[in-house]
Amino acid sequence: MDDNGTHRSNVMPISHEAARQLDAHGRRLRADEIFRTGQYEGEELRMGQVLRRVREALDLNLGEIARSSLIRENFLMAIERMELQTIAKGYLVPYLIAYSKYLGLPGQDVVQRYTRECGAVEEVKTSAPVPKLGQIKKTSTGLPLILAGVGALLLFLAGGVTTAVLMNRGPEEVVSPTVVAVSGARDSLFAKNAMTTAVPADLPLEIVAVRQAWLEVRGADGTIFLSRTMAVGENYFPRLKAGWTVSARNGGAFEWRAGDLVIGPLGPEGAQVFSINVDDQLIRAAEVSAQMVADAEAATQAAVSGNATR
Repeated sequence: MDDNGTHRSNVMPISHEAARQLDAHGRRLRADEIFRTGQYEGEELRMGQVLRRVREALDLNLGEIARSSLIRENFLMAIERMELQTIAKGYLVPYLIAYSKYLGLPGQDVVQRYTRECGAVEEVKTSAPVPKLGQIKKTSTGLPLILAGVGALLLFLAGGVTTAVLMNRGPEEVVSPTVVAVSGARDSLFAKNAMTTAVPADLPLEIVAVRQAWLEVRGADGTIFLSRTMAVGENYFPRLKAGWTVSARNGGAFEWRAGDLVIGPLGPEGAQVFSINVDDQLIRAAEVSAQMVADAEAATQAAVSGNATR
């Protein structure tokens, strides 16, 4: 206390640099917590979302990361969204390691966690905990194959006897105890002949969210290219003529569009849809487009005829 009765503060004023370092330390702790828990404000995050939230916690933008890491900004965005069809095979893991290093995260942990959630490229597929059907290796010895062949022959003979017995019985109706999700393909999955309808190749087919809802897009081999909640108005361009399929928890929340042309909803309102074939929608789009052209021509012809009779 001074002679004039005023108190002197024992707290030294903090410098601007010290305040900046304190803020950076707080951001680092927050980023590390998001990575460690895999959560943000109580929401469970996939690895791509974790990278985005860590980046935001560190107050970094994709532009400056792209300039420093020499990774294109759209690739970084695709990594965060886990939409990897634009990234060439063999580049995902190096990109993940470089991005992780920039964010101050352990690169191998990021790759392993990312691997468990996304199988878009070969190096991810081979390190996934559950192999895809096409990757299950054959047994090295021929004995199991011989035993399997004998077993199959016995089952075939037994099946023939059973069929002969059952042919004398009347037909029985088989009732499924649960609702079965049906593919949106026009032909049966077991059809011998492919569809003969010409499939257009130049239609800009896209999926547009008319309401916020979850959407999943898979490749023909089961690769997941998209699996997340889409915002209203957000769109996605699936690869065409590649056997891709689409699933959604609410088919009415999404529309197929080709430019300004609305093809129709992904499925019924409020109903879950599974494995809708993308290429089938090309045929629908061609039919809708052709009908619109025909209607326009008919209207034009009617207008010309009406003017001629006047």
